[in-house]
Amino acid sequence: MIYLDNCATTKPSPKVVEAMVEALTLDYGNPSSLHSFSHEINKKKESIRKEILRYFHGNNGQLIFTSGGTESNNLALKNLIDGNLRNGKKVISTNIEHPSILNYLKSRDDIELVLLSVNETGHIEEEDLFRALDEETIVVSLFHVNSELGSVNSVEEWVPKIREQYPKVKIHIDGVQAVGKIPVDVGKIRCHTYSFSGHKFHGPKGIGGLFVAKEIHLTPLLQGGGQEMGLRSGTENVPAIYGLGQAFGELREYKEDHYRKIEELGKKMMEKISESIEDIRINSQGISSPFIYNISFADARGEVILHMLEQEEIYISTSSACSSKKKGKNPILEAIGLNENLAEGTIRICFSHLTTEEEINTFVEALERVVGEIRSIIRRNA
Repeated sequence: MIYLDNCATTKPSPKVVEAMVEALTLDYGNPSSLHSFSHEINKKKESIRKEILRYFHGNNGQLIFTSGGTESNNLALKNLIDGNLRNGKKVISTNIEHPSILNYLKSRDDIELVLLSVNETGHIEEEDLFRALDEETIVVSLFHVNSELGSVNSVEEWVPKIREQYPKVKIHIDGVQAVGKIPVDVGKIRCHTYSFSGHKFHGPKGIGGLFVAKEIHLTPLLQGGGQEMGLRSGTENVPAIYGLGQAFGELREYKEDHYRKIEELGKKMMEKISESIEDIRINSQGISSPFIYNISFADARGEVILHMLEQEEIYISTSSACSSKKKGKNPILEAIGLNENLAEGTIRICFSHLTTEEEINTFVEALERVVGEIRSIIRRNA
């Protein structure tokens, strides 16, 4: 099997699974109980929290464990907007954000939502962002890495400027596709909240987190027993927290070496595809993550490519897993100006540090063959 759908989810590492089994079989107590058995489990949980904050260089804030990116994004946006409505109503984001951002913002009828357009590589222009800012702006929400195109927003450069010029504006960064793929330093970014999800970097599903700057005071989405510093009631998911801690520990070991490896692997793949298949458009360009490649093939069908490769146990995607079940045109491909022919022939390839050159060579050979077969049918019937 060749798995190239790592933006949707990644394979948990063996040590992550071991850490979760330890929690399920040995450290199964409720960390909120008062006896010493649970007290030791709580100490391990809090140690993991500190280590994750250290990874983010997040000494100026706190970390809330959540169920993943969607909850983190909703928790952040609700609080940043609700806590700042007295200062204005304008909220700025982009038209290619993840559904957990866009759908939440569109559900708010008490804000003035401004969605910045992106260029053909999925990047917003800095001047457009700063032109949209004014004294009525209360929240800016930006992706760090786009989940379909891999485009990277220059948040380390932009956020400090925004805070200097507009001190009342609160800033949320969706980092779900960034953590484990590119360096993340919330101290340099200076955002108020930053979200992530463990299963995107070989951790467990159902666990993620939200970094919250110390000056931000959150109110919970749910009421209950007051766990997670009163912000997320319910018994803590200790197995997932242990697994998440292990996944972050492994990031420290390989992130730089594996980044260089993936960067080189991606370059080789794109060279092979460009040489062997004509009439294509590479949508992942400019400042982008080397883990994500979005490519369009004229006179082809992305979904057909996916299913033909699937028969050879090669797994890719056509879009974000959170958008794949929706009918109609892909809004991100529309946003970058793709015509219908190219949009229909678009696929997404997502690497992990487990991806090998042999797998990529096999994939490119199969892709060339599959695209050729599809085109011969489409062009014959045109």
